[in-house]
Amino acid sequence: MLSQLEPKNVFEYFETICGIPHGSGNTDAIAEYIVNFAKERGLDWYRDGANNVLVTKAASEGREGEDTLILQAHTDMVCEKDPGVDFDFTRDALRLVVEGDTLRAEGTTLGADDGISVAMMLALLDEPELSHPKLEMLFTTDEEIGMLGAFALDCSKLTGHRLINLDSEAEGVLMCSCAGGANAYTTLPVSREEAALELVELSIDGLASGHSGVEIDKGRANSNVLMARLLRELSAAAPIRLVSLEGGSRETAIASAASAVIGVESGAEQLAEKAGAIGRIFAHEYATAEPGMSVRAAARGRSTVNALAVDATAAVCRLLQALPDSVQTMSMDMPGLVQTSLNFGVLKLEEDRLFCANTVRSSMTSQKNWILDKICAISELAGGSTEISGSYPGWSYNPHSAVKDAVLAAYRELFGREASVEAVHAGIECGLFADSIPELDCVSIGPDMADVHTPREHLSIASTARTYALLKAVLTSGL
Repeated sequence: MLSQLEPKNVFEYFETICGIPHGSGNTDAIAEYIVNFAKERGLDWYRDGANNVLVTKAASEGREGEDTLILQAHTDMVCEKDPGVDFDFTRDALRLVVEGDTLRAEGTTLGADDGISVAMMLALLDEPELSHPKLEMLFTTDEEIGMLGAFALDCSKLTGHRLINLDSEAEGVLMCSCAGGANAYTTLPVSREEAALELVELSIDGLASGHSGVEIDKGRANSNVLMARLLRELSAAAPIRLVSLEGGSRETAIASAASAVIGVESGAEQLAEKAGAIGRIFAHEYATAEPGMSVRAAARGRSTVNALAVDATAAVCRLLQALPDSVQTMSMDMPGLVQTSLNFGVLKLEEDRLFCANTVRSSMTSQKNWILDKICAISELAGGSTEISGSYPGWSYNPHSAVKDAVLAAYRELFGREASVEAVHAGIECGLFADSIPELDCVSIGPDMADVHTPREHLSIASTARTYALLKAVLTSGL
């Protein structure tokens, strides 16, 4: 399928990778392929129990005294397909489609994130005339489900202190900083009792949602936050009792929908009207960012239900209203960059407890810990508790990075224009490596791709060629 594309060796390797099932959690075959690649070429290799693979190539003649350069990409892909598509990600080869400058897969994710970078690394190892320093090609696993391979990696196996990560998705953009993060899981014990109540159903939906790192500064509404506001105002108007409550689907996504059922002794119709009026206020506040917002309330008559007591409902409402959300501080070093934020991602009232999940992000560990401590304090004041898990470090911007300067210079020389230097308010593997390898100097680059993690994922062929040329130029010129 891809034999006509250039650079030929890159797309040949990518097509091979697309024929190997390599979804997250299913990386044995791709790891075995890379190990065999190294064996066939007499290259040193190391494979660990997490299926991380490190392939080492000695420096070209005359360049033995230069610093080792690490190139890194992850081997797993997100497996999503369109409804009705007959495809088995554990068995089937991706069905590739070329349309002009675009490469995509028919009905499924393409896995260019990060398979095209794996292909570029293999192609570089197979360039016989390429002059380069000692190379350590690091292929990590299960990045898409929590950077599990990078967490498991024994970084003492690496000798280099300069690294180019190939997991970015915009050509000409150097990522030079990322946020660290952690998840905060809050629980508040509740008790229920049967009661005959007039019920009101509440729903908030139609919100734009988005990635809780990349889109957290876009002014989008969080349905869990809006539901907390709605319940707090209704509880001030009448002695409401919660029957059910849930919102959001995962910690790292801005919650797009929430629903609740509340009960009152009487006056359900009036309460529904008040909820509708509050919804119109929300719509006005978010008219630009959330044109699709819908807030609905409907009285459903009297019924015997298992509900929280009025005082327990009030405690839940106070906790939800107090939990922080969204941007907390902006960077003073990189204008426009969110430094610290959190996302109220999941909300669920269970039989005997309220459960809330928040994702906290910051490029400063001290501020990440500050926000986590704030959540813990709020939950303790409410009579609940918070468990912290999945903590990973951030990666601070280094204005004196030699790797950054070398890539910027090579880009300028090759294409006659300037690349930009940016940071991402999300976690990438560079943060883990920078935390584990003293004095690590790194950047993240990659070709243009879009709609990753969806069946609409597509890759620019020409941008891939330019990115590969950039990598060869950096390796040839030295850092």
